[in-house]
Amino acid sequence: MKKVIILTLLLINVLVFNTPKIMAQNCGEERWSVKTLSDPDTIDINFNYIVPSTIGEQIKIINIPNSQTGKRSRYEDTLYSLNCLIIAFKKENDKDIHIVLKDINTNETMVGELISDECDEVKNTSRYNLFVELNKWFRENIGHPTSKLKHPKEPIPVKITGVSFYDFLHGQKGMASNGREIHPILSMSLIKN
Repeated sequence: MKKVIILTLLLINVLVFNTPKIMAQNCGEERWSVKTLSDPDTIDINFNYIVPSTIGEQIKIINIPNSQTGKRSRYEDTLYSLNCLIIAFKKENDKDIHIVLKDINTNETMVGELISDECDEVKNTSRYNLFVELNKWFRENIGHPTSKLKHPKEPIPVKITGVSFYDFLHGQKGMASNGREIHPILSMSLIKN
């Protein structure tokens, strides 16, 4: 009888305290509000001003903020557009699509991230519909990401626009030497030859 009571209490504990975590799609960690544009400092971004750039230029930016803080740095408040090549992509554990971008003229690479529209935090942002459309476009035009890194048969030329971001260096495939990323990507289109 004592074992039954203990097992019942354990089951109640699991159901009461863990069910919301299992059902909710709380996806990200590490500065997640900055990555999803749901942080208070997003108001400092001028979404109407887009700076043309290259991966080579992004890698040369050396002011790396302390990535342990939850705040957006002044080097993460700019929209950039880049013509580049998609050479690999995968779905991350946080459900974002990790995209390895290669400079058109050099072998330099950096990461771009598409925010998952599956995440509860993202559903509450003003850009949720944009993320839904962008994820759909990516699947239809680039491919369906899985947890395994996929390499297209040929590099795919695209123009992306998105917000600058610094990630801490943790050995991600394609990561820029300075941790620079475009995260989140806000638009993507194929470049026709």
